[in-house]
Amino acid sequence: MSKGLSISFQPLDADHVRARINWREQDVGGGSLVIELIVRNRASAPKSEAELEADTRALAVRFARAFADTLDE
Repeated sequence: MSKGLSISFQPLDADHVRARINWREQDVGGGSLVIELIVRNRASAPKSEAELEADTRALAVRFARAFADTLDE
């Protein structure tokens, strides 16, 4: 996987999906941060694909910043 952010969704049931957020700081070496969340299915709370991606990216950035803050201490 290259540097950056990848997001995938896996349906669980009629009301929920698993969002897998994989954030990688470097192309070679270094580590990655993987977050898996269970979220309500978009059928339950309709949003466009772009809105879902934006929400997920914002959440990933918050987790990445919190993770980086723990490394600084």
